Amino acid sequence: MALLHVVTIALHVLFAAAWFGLGLALPTLSRAALAGGAAGREAGAANGGRVVVMMTGSVLLFYAFAVLNWTLGMQLGYELQYNAWPYHASLTLGLVLVAAQLVLIRPGWNKLTAGPDTADAGRKRIMAGIGIGHLTWIVIFILMYVGRGVIG
Repeated sequence: MALLHVVTIALHVLFAAAWFGLGLALPTLSRAALAGGAAGREAGAANGGRVVVMMTGSVLLFYAFAVLNWTLGMQLGYELQYNAWPYHASLTLGLVLVAAQLVLIRPGWNKLTAGPDTADAGRKRIMAGIGIGHLTWIVIFILMYVGRGVIG
């Protein structure tokens, strides 16, 4: 069971990093979807759509493995680490990250690619979601070290 716990931690970190990195590409892809001729817009929209789908999957798996880490950690006797305020704050902020993806970024992309009437509103939602998501991600990253002998 200890090995399973290590694997779930690694997968949690992997999917968190994937979401963060994919989010860095989305502003460029949104500009490509808005600019150029019809062929350029179609290519940008298709590539951006795939990135948004991968981001959605990554953030959902990131959160699922965070909850699984907590469950396994409690079973293995790591109550001091997993029943402390930094972990609970991180789980709550993880929900904020999931919400930024599902409420802002994904619907924003749909608006961006729906047509010129909604493109600007979609772009603004995407940028807000990425900003909120990346800030939340960084705070969660810092909280991983609070109380573990590094910070606090």
